[in-house]
Amino acid sequence: MPSFLKRQAGCLVSAVTFLLCLAAVEVYVRIAYPQEDIFALTGRLTMPDPMSAWAVTDAFCAYRPIPGYYDAAKTVDSFGFISTPEITLEKPQGTLRILFLGESSTAGTGPVNLADEDTWPWQTVEMLRAKVPVSIDFINGAAGGYTSFESYGRLWSRLRFFHPDIVVVCHGWNEMYYFDRADSILSWRTLPGGSWSIGGDLPRPVRIYEPLWIDPLIRWSQLLTLVRTRFSHPIPLGEFGSSPEGPLRTDFDHDGVAIWRTNLILLREACNVLGARIFVVKQPSLVVEGLPGRLQSFCHCEWHGFDFQAHVRAYSAIYKVIDEEIPHESVIDLTPLSGDPSYFFDHVHPTPEGCHEIAGIVSDSLASYILGLGGDSLRP
Repeated sequence: MPSFLKRQAGCLVSAVTFLLCLAAVEVYVRIAYPQEDIFALTGRLTMPDPMSAWAVTDAFCAYRPIPGYYDAAKTVDSFGFISTPEITLEKPQGTLRILFLGESSTAGTGPVNLADEDTWPWQTVEMLRAKVPVSIDFINGAAGGYTSFESYGRLWSRLRFFHPDIVVVCHGWNEMYYFDRADSILSWRTLPGGSWSIGGDLPRPVRIYEPLWIDPLIRWSQLLTLVRTRFSHPIPLGEFGSSPEGPLRTDFDHDGVAIWRTNLILLREACNVLGARIFVVKQPSLVVEGLPGRLQSFCHCEWHGFDFQAHVRAYSAIYKVIDEEIPHESVIDLTPLSGDPSYFFDHVHPTPEGCHEIAGIVSDSLASYILGLGGDSLRP
């Protein structure tokens, strides 16, 4: 056989082999991964609310995670608590129960969903068990998108029946949704018609990724769609899938600070009524004065409609309220971790290393309190 025919035959065999491998990977992706339509992900077509994949409507706190697996890395227990070992409603005799309240940075969800044992509440309890002579269990009552509104609603309506002894509150970034415009609180968590639901909503356009010219060419392939989404950054989404329009403002609505203050007081007083000791965390963040411009792009200030410097001031206002409303010995200051890019995936979501650092500080504070109880008080 002439050499050029051998080369052509070799190229043909290589091409067929490549196509067969591509087809095999395509089949695997279709079996192993959820089916996605790039047209729906880019807002060209309607789609169900993305939250419906992991949350259900809750009358008292807007929504809560669905029991089961959140994804391959994370679990949700039978009560709907994310990254929480199975727990009984009745607290075992002699057990100290800790409740963590917060947003996605506490739940360990976000740009990267952390494994259960990598989340900072889980690590905190593991460290604490080595520091104090008492049986401990815990609940991670946080969820992605929660503000102090949802945490308070979940505390008084559901979590109080688990009789927590210690409540650790970590809020900050999501509070700034109503710092954008304080009067938006009048329609908080409601759809245009005034209702709020997840699974029952009609499909609607939701733009998660910016459209690209290549999308019509790859739409047929789940493999290429997966590659496309893995190498694309989701666009910033505000409440209910809308992104603030127009230039970013140079300041936030300061009336929002009063709302945060009232929410924090409600959490504090609810814990007093329940006989639980509250600790409030000063949330660490990449948002700090003097952060290099190349890192500021990771902070997604457009989510709230005001610029980076306004976010720095907003965090300062949040911390100031904590200092004014929470006793010094109940404040856990994590701001020394702020601004270090090795601790954060973005503006606020901690890496496993960041979670480890957070857990070390929080566990030290809780251990000091628990050991200070002394004697029989260590058996709640």
